[in-house]
Amino acid sequence: MIGLTFYVQQPIIPQLVSLVMLIASALLFRATIRESSKAGLLAAFDEKLPGSLLMTGPYSVVRHPFYSSYLLLWSGWAIGTWSPWSLVPLTAIIITYWVAAKGEEQKFASTAMAEEYAQYKARTGRFIPRIFGRG
Repeated sequence: MIGLTFYVQQPIIPQLVSLVMLIASALLFRATIRESSKAGLLAAFDEKLPGSLLMTGPYSVVRHPFYSSYLLLWSGWAIGTWSPWSLVPLTAIIITYWVAAKGEEQKFASTAMAEEYAQYKARTGRFIPRIFGRG
């Protein structure tokens, strides 16, 4: 990964965009940790059904803020490397988090929180805040 970062001379705009995305990722990650530290959330791909639903802090605008922070980080890295090869790991990461998020969302349908989650899902985006349309 380090080799890709310094493989080519990057223009200044992608470097700045990358820096902003990396900082935003760190801030979102920190806010999400602060909000979820006592919630007892499950790990990605855990077989258990969720026992709680967070809808405050970063969770008030996106359903998966941890994944959002990781996607910001990797997207910022891909832009900062200025290499088409960075799209390979980025694509794999996007697919992995999409599958994990989809599975987590399906588990809520089997819990007492199914209706509450459906309402929450209707007003929040999966990885980015919902402006209009589906998330």
